[in-house]
Amino acid sequence: MTVALETIGLHRRFGGLIATNEVSLRLQRGARHALIGPNGAGKTTLINLLDGDDITRLRPDQRVHRGLVRTFQINQLFPELTPLMTVGLAVSRRLGLDRQIWRRIGSRAAVIDESVAVLERFDLIRVMNQPTAALPYGRQRLLEIAAAIACAPRVLLLDEPAAGVPEAERDGILAGVAALPQEVTVLLIEHDMDLVFRFAERISVLVNGAVLVEGTPAEIAADARVREVYLGRSEHG
Repeated sequence: MTVALETIGLHRRFGGLIATNEVSLRLQRGARHALIGPNGAGKTTLINLLDGDDITRLRPDQRVHRGLVRTFQINQLFPELTPLMTVGLAVSRRLGLDRQIWRRIGSRAAVIDESVAVLERFDLIRVMNQPTAALPYGRQRLLEIAAAIACAPRVLLLDEPAAGVPEAERDGILAGVAALPQEVTVLLIEHDMDLVFRFAERISVLVNGAVLVEGTPAEIAADARVREVYLGRSEHG
């Protein structure tokens, strides 16, 4: 199978603290892969280092053009824009129209149609013309993922997308990501174990900056080392 993203021996030190310790990770094209571990394990540090094939020296916008898109633990949204404008700008950027002001972009039917389709996937149609700042936090999280998907990524890195999202709205995140085309590779960092085990086909467990174990959800749930350091005695099937 085609490798979509690979890291080899990633290492990151902050002074005397080793945050990422020789981590190697390979994601096949179309993978649904989760990265879990206790707080402080180095998960976000690792995702910040995922620059493989050598896109290491590329700017973030250049990485997006190469198909690598990510979301953040804290929303990176324009509060004064509406969801329609936010997604519309992402679509326009992808199409090379980002130098056009929204009033001109907004007149392009193809941009509007695609933006509405993305918003509909995340059940954001009813609020698409409201200022983002006025939306509940859970809706803002959904909007950030919608904007990332509007970039048409080949690899999508999701850093705790359910953080702060009410329980009732988390299924919307899972449904939206699950509806992505199979060729899109997804790496998920998440503490919501129910979401992780429902989403992932493979899971890597990170502890103290290093990969403790990798396997299928069933293998991870049955691993005594994982239960000891992270999952406790919870059962997942």
